[in-house]
Amino acid sequence: MNKLKRIGKVLIKNDEVVIKKEDINLELYDYLKSRDFNNFPALVDRFDERGQNVYEYIKDLSLDQNQLGNDLASTLALLHNKTSFNKEVNLDRYKSIYDNLMGYLNYIEDYYFQILKESEYVEYPSPHESLFQNNYTKLREDIIFCKKECDNWYKMVQDKTKERVCLNHGNVSLKHIIRNSKSYLISWDKNHFDTPVADLIDFYHNEWNNLEFSGILETYFSKCSLSDEEKKLFFINISIPLKVEFGENEYINTIRVTDLFDYIHKTELLIGPYYSIKNKEQ
Repeated sequence: MNKLKRIGKVLIKNDEVVIKKEDINLELYDYLKSRDFNNFPALVDRFDERGQNVYEYIKDLSLDQNQLGNDLASTLALLHNKTSFNKEVNLDRYKSIYDNLMGYLNYIEDYYFQILKESEYVEYPSPHESLFQNNYTKLREDIIFCKKECDNWYKMVQDKTKERVCLNHGNVSLKHIIRNSKSYLISWDKNHFDTPVADLIDFYHNEWNNLEFSGILETYFSKCSLSDEEKKLFFINISIPLKVEFGENEYINTIRVTDLFDYIHKTELLIGPYYSIKNKEQ
């Protein structure tokens, strides 16, 4: 007798196969196989009698979060290496990235400046308002750093007519990796071709507060080398302050302000050694 177990939209049969309408589309499945990338559950049957795909069932091993994070970095590096190629681009490509970054930095700068000014009109600031006021200088310094680095990055790439692109998983988090005899990536619905930096930004934004990223970046960079301009673009993007919004709950507001400045501090510590190494080389 078949033993069926349903988890969300997924049906697991006899702990052997997974039945679902889609995870990885067939064109993408064939492409990954052609690139000799096999770190995803094998497709057992393209369509069963109900028109659903049947995948190999992979039992997920319980691992330390940072160990799993390093496995995810290794698998991501493998995906990027297997699918990367140089693409011809016009000069507007890099100018567009620069303009978008500077535009968002101007927006986030004004957003937080308005919050600061509003809080200064309050006679008795709340805990989260006081915390924000006391640390605003750090936020301002971070935005200035990002703008300066955007200018430096654009000077490096403004005359380039090629860009390295690869298949990005587009959904990079600990929720989307299964670890057994090897690592398996799941939830491919946001896959796209872009610079490898896009996946790394996604990874950091999703897990910055859960993982120790210094070792994770070392793992990734040792297996998939990024150019100086790619690294700089990555560091700029993760250095941009998070946008936090405030509501009526003071406890939640205080947590959000704490997270905002924790993110800035943690990111500064993460990228600092790379800038120190670069300065020594110069």
